[in-house]
Amino acid sequence: MPTRTRTKTTKKPARAKASTAAGRKRATSRANGRPAATRPKPKATKREPAKRRPAAKRPKARKPVARKSKARGPRIPRPSLSIGTWRRRALLVVIATVALAAVYFGWFRDSSLIAVRDVEVKGVGGTQQKRIEKALTKAAETMTTLHVREDKLAAAAAAFPDVKSVSADASPPSGLTVTVEQRRPALIARDKSQTLAVAEDGAVLPGVEVPEGEKLPAIDVAGLPKSGLLEGPDLEQALIVGGAPEPLRPLVEKVAFEPDEGVIVTLEGGLPVHFGTGGRAEAKWAAASAVLADPKLERLTYVDVRVPERAAAGGAAPAPPPEPEVPAADATVAPDAAAAPVAPAPAAP
Repeated sequence: MPTRTRTKTTKKPARAKASTAAGRKRATSRANGRPAATRPKPKATKREPAKRRPAAKRPKARKPVARKSKARGPRIPRPSLSIGTWRRRALLVVIATVALAAVYFGWFRDSSLIAVRDVEVKGVGGTQQKRIEKALTKAAETMTTLHVREDKLAAAAAAFPDVKSVSADASPPSGLTVTVEQRRPALIARDKSQTLAVAEDGAVLPGVEVPEGEKLPAIDVAGLPKSGLLEGPDLEQALIVGGAPEPLRPLVEKVAFEPDEGVIVTLEGGLPVHFGTGGRAEAKWAAASAVLADPKLERLTYVDVRVPERAAAGGAAPAPPPEPEVPAADATVAPDAAAAPVAPAPAAP
């Protein structure tokens, strides 16, 4: 019995349909056994290779130079300072400071190396100028420029009543300038036995002469002390007169003191000015000067400046100018009127 052989047939996979016209055309050619039309490949053209730029030369690497290192020895650890060490150091500083201060105050401050040799005295005038300068120079030469004693200078000037205060300024190594504030005579005080110059603050100035040609106001006092200040009402008068401006001092004719009104200064022409107490003399004189300079006040009988902020003045008002005389009209009578007859009254029926 003949055997049958079975041959296996393999199905070719179905190709997907072309979606474009060129694709369908190629598919139809393959099915008919014709080669598909292909596009001629463009001829390849030989291109010249691009020229490469020469590579930049790199700088040659420098050889590292070996630095010479200083030979260092082994580090020594610093010891930390304890509190006790700081205390000892502080104590040494204090001891050194005390020792230097002792040397300064005990020897160097009064050493002859810085002794005063050049003395200049300023602010002195009057008849006792040379005596004052000599006394102050002698006292200053016993000092040093680092140890100036103004109390010693004041003691040397105490013999001169016209010296009010003394100050000094050192110029190391050997210079010293002494400045004197001097009292000037402002008025004359006289009692029954003597006459002395008096300063603005009421201090008497024995031995001080008034400059020639200078006219000072004078006051009568109960008694003059040998030195120092006047006392009581005499001091009040001296303070007021001493505070007067220099242009007004020659105009003072008389000074008096009334228990109820205080100091009364009579100026040239007999004008009394009431000052009250001796305080604030400069302010009171300024108020009096303002009243006297007022052109509206022509006739004054008194000026009161006891309260300088409310100065008062009294006096009669200036008389009105006389009225011009008017000539009287001549009273003339007409001759016809004087000679006209008077008609008699009619008789009663």
